[in-house]
Amino acid sequence: MITARVFNSFLMFALTSITALAQQISFKSDAEKTQVSLGEAFSVGFFIESNTDSYTIDQPMKYPQHKGLQIVGEQRSQNVSYVNGRGIIEDGIVLAFVAEKEGKYRVGSAKIVINGKTYTSKPVDVVVKGSGLVHNNFKSSTSQPVFLQSKVSKTNPYVNEQVGLSVKLYVKDLSYLNRKQNFRQGNLDGLSPKIVKSSPENIKQEIVGGKQYFSEEIARYYVFPQKPGKIEIDPFSVDVVLPTTYGAEPVEVRSNSVVINAKALPEEGRPKNFSGAVGQFKMNASVDKKEVSTNESVNFDVEIIGTGNFNTINLPEINTPKNLEKFAPKKRDAYKTYDTGMKGKIAEQTVLVPNYGGEYTISPVEFSYFDPAKEKYITLKSDSINLSVSGSNQSNNGTTNLVSNSSSDSTISDKIDEIKNDVKEGKSGWLWLTGSVIALSLGSLFLMRKKNKLVEKNIESKVKPINEQKKVENFQSKTETQKFTLVEKPIINSNLISAELEELKQKINTEDQKDFYQLQENILCNVAMKKTNIDLAHFSDGIIENVLLEKGVNRLAVEQWKLLLNNARQAKYAFGGLNQNLDEVFEATQNVVEELMRK
Repeated sequence: MITARVFNSFLMFALTSITALAQQISFKSDAEKTQVSLGEAFSVGFFIESNTDSYTIDQPMKYPQHKGLQIVGEQRSQNVSYVNGRGIIEDGIVLAFVAEKEGKYRVGSAKIVINGKTYTSKPVDVVVKGSGLVHNNFKSSTSQPVFLQSKVSKTNPYVNEQVGLSVKLYVKDLSYLNRKQNFRQGNLDGLSPKIVKSSPENIKQEIVGGKQYFSEEIARYYVFPQKPGKIEIDPFSVDVVLPTTYGAEPVEVRSNSVVINAKALPEEGRPKNFSGAVGQFKMNASVDKKEVSTNESVNFDVEIIGTGNFNTINLPEINTPKNLEKFAPKKRDAYKTYDTGMKGKIAEQTVLVPNYGGEYTISPVEFSYFDPAKEKYITLKSDSINLSVSGSNQSNNGTTNLVSNSSSDSTISDKIDEIKNDVKEGKSGWLWLTGSVIALSLGSLFLMRKKNKLVEKNIESKVKPINEQKKVENFQSKTETQKFTLVEKPIINSNLISAELEELKQKINTEDQKDFYQLQENILCNVAMKKTNIDLAHFSDGIIENVLLEKGVNRLAVEQWKLLLNNARQAKYAFGGLNQNLDEVFEATQNVVEELMRK
């Protein structure tokens, strides 16, 4: 009986030993490289090695600690190899890391439970040195499945020069492009950004580090440095849903940081009228007619056309001759940020009204800007413009006064000469009498002139309202036909703005889209005037923008407000419309209005 028990125990031990020998399992970590450059991604794999695939994973792998390192990618790896005629199955996960700064880092141990036993991998030490790797040039040959890249068109621009900023997502699996979410913009302090709407179907195939990737530009900006010196653009980030041990999870992917070294605009050769415009521009100046009657209005138009920073453009002041009355100009912005940069024009119309007939000459206007390509200042100058005005030159009273005053002055001179001769001849007996008469005459003449001026002033005060009324009527008749018109008065009730937003929503499906854009323009103007307390007479996009920023409104919201307003103006007069998705336009308008109405 004892012998049988010993035999059975020995048999069980032998079978267990054979099974253990037959099923060999190990868990290891393997780094692609242990010394990398700052900004370069590196991979660490965690693999189960076994001569069979019949094992059971009781608990999934617990990720290692990675302080100071960011996971930017994850992929499953499986491989079969043969050693000394025996097959080895390698199954695991490869993680891609990026360090935030130079130094020594450790990827800790990962743990996994297989067949009731806990396995632990060895930690991996990595050294990250200087920026030997230029991230923008993609010299990395890592196996990361997804990464984000920021790139600028110019690293040494001038202040206010236009610089393109592109943010691209690179993936190995095309399906990952549909899994991105929660894009987050980096810090753009020191820059004035303009957002460009990404073009559809901008997915491309690119070779990076000898490997093929799919790329998509998920954001594009044009930024304008606001100060000289070093300006750092912080990393952008986006979440990409990737397969992990626990299923599909969002993984944050961050781009590289970018540094711009902005140059100050040169002092040498800077014109006095330079307002900060940088780019390439041309100028047009004209009047709508050169022959008019007195009190008939003339429209003087000045426009700056080109490519560059329109935010810093101040249109030139018009110098008019005497008796040619000038009204406050009306400004119109018609520029937009395209894929190739900010383009368009800024126009200003000034109404001139001649008070009297005659020939008038309007002096040339000048505009100066800095051309970064030529690295010099350029001044544009228009031709002088002549106006021929029919009607009376001056009032009769004015002519009579001039004649009478001239005659009086001549008489006084004659009397003075006569007195001189009498003094020389010794006839001074009546000198005092004559002197007294002349003194009284001079006093009377002075009083008469003063009285005439008061009378003329009274007449002018009575006539001027009539002339002003005519001028206003002429001014209104001319401005009513202008392309872009604003609402007549601001809406001051938030409830009314909300009601108009509801009305705008109902106009989405109307046949004539112009009604939609007209109401959209009114809403955007009204909410801006309400926020800034600026009335229609002083309304201009530039003034509104500055006041909104001073009141702490988010810069991106202000830029979106300007973009929507300009879009509405263009859409109203575009032949056949702009073929835009009005649902998206309404949603963007509602978001901007809510942002501006926020206290």
